[in-house]
Amino acid sequence: MPPLLFPAINTQEREWLSRLKKARRIRRVGPRLYASLPEAKVAGAARGSWATIVARLYPETLVSHRTAFEFTPTADGEIWLTSSTNRVVSYPGLELRFVRGPGPLADDPRFLTIRSSSRSRAFLENLATTRPSSRTRAVPIGDLEQRLVQILDLEGEQALNELRDRAREIAGELDWRREYRRLDGLIGALLGTRTGHLTSEIGLARAAGEPFDPACLERLQILFGELRSRPLPVLTDASNTPDHVRNKAFFESYFSNYIEGTTFEIEEAEQIIFDRNIPARRPKDAHDILGTFRLVSDPSEMRTTPRDFDQLLQLLASRHRTLMAERAETEPGTFKDRPNRAGDTYFVEPGYVRGTLRKGMALYLDLPPGLARAIFVMFLVSDVHPFVDGNGRIARIMMNAELVSAGRPTIIVPTVYRDDYLQALRALTRRHRPDPLIAALATAQRFSNLDFTSYPQVLQELQRRNWFREPDEARILLEPLQGAAR
Repeated sequence: MPPLLFPAINTQEREWLSRLKKARRIRRVGPRLYASLPEAKVAGAARGSWATIVARLYPETLVSHRTAFEFTPTADGEIWLTSSTNRVVSYPGLELRFVRGPGPLADDPRFLTIRSSSRSRAFLENLATTRPSSRTRAVPIGDLEQRLVQILDLEGEQALNELRDRAREIAGELDWRREYRRLDGLIGALLGTRTGHLTSEIGLARAAGEPFDPACLERLQILFGELRSRPLPVLTDASNTPDHVRNKAFFESYFSNYIEGTTFEIEEAEQIIFDRNIPARRPKDAHDILGTFRLVSDPSEMRTTPRDFDQLLQLLASRHRTLMAERAETEPGTFKDRPNRAGDTYFVEPGYVRGTLRKGMALYLDLPPGLARAIFVMFLVSDVHPFVDGNGRIARIMMNAELVSAGRPTIIVPTVYRDDYLQALRALTRRHRPDPLIAALATAQRFSNLDFTSYPQVLQELQRRNWFREPDEARILLEPLQGAAR
């Protein structure tokens, strides 16, 4: 039986509904609507079926105002509709708010069996609300500005001008000239053709020529807040001898490339880095490892951290040029000019890279040196993904430079720990949970804090701890075994 039932359209349906009501298998939950669900589930079903309810019971109405943008009930369950009268119709968990206004125009698109406001009309409707008692019918002005920025950045200036041209026609037809003047001012301010009154951070940034990704910024702010409010471990490096630095840099280079898919046997990597023996069959892969090693084994390079936004850009570009020197197709040192993604994760759009990095840099500077900045800058680079390729490796290089500059032990993500690391990143990227990432990197710093001075001895220790095993084969051993290197 359907969870929600509507008035009968023929004799057979009327008899069926009558039998159900007499048997108390359904009950009336609002005007012309019945439910077969337990009372506790009716509100959720009504909210989820709002469009069907409107289409079946109020087919002459127009989906309008904020609902024409969001196509979902507000937090209070409101759906905004334009019709011939002002009224409110309530159902469990759902409130249909009808506003008297003009019917559908020729270009108002179909939505199920009803109509919804066109994009141009919806902008005008959402700019018409000024009274406090009716504010909820319109999305906040900052959201409107963000939508205009998205149209400009994703569809181009022509699309924004076409939206404005159609809005001008609608305003003349419906006498919405005041609303059009407000829209025209916003668009003009974004295009730089006039002085407008933008209020949102993203609108102001776009008008200044440096837009940012608000979703990425939200994640950065969540991570920043957690890093500022919680204590983090402060470890002392197990050694600082030249051999320790060199050997640890080797393993960092090996694993940082391995988890990105550039895989060599450890003996091959030794020949590439220590003997400069580049295999003829895989020269680019070999140079990836060698480029990483050149960066992380250079004490001067790794003690350098950004003092300001310009230096952040300079460090990212120079380190990327070194890392990807043999891969001209990745445009070493140049920010991406096309979108990139990993699986179903989409990263910051090319036009938003600089602006988002600038916003992130402002947060970075308010964190204490050491592990907090290391975790933050790693996630900043990883989440923005500013380059065509090499972003994960650059993110970890930036992270470890923060630790070296603060005199703290660097972090290595071995093969066996790859899934823990990636899942922790996804927890923040997809679910806004920073705790797993902070915990994963704090744990990695602890198990990476070995004395790497003796290469044969530490190699044996890493093998004992399962560093070279695949994640589905073993788990990392965090504590040293008896007689192992310390």
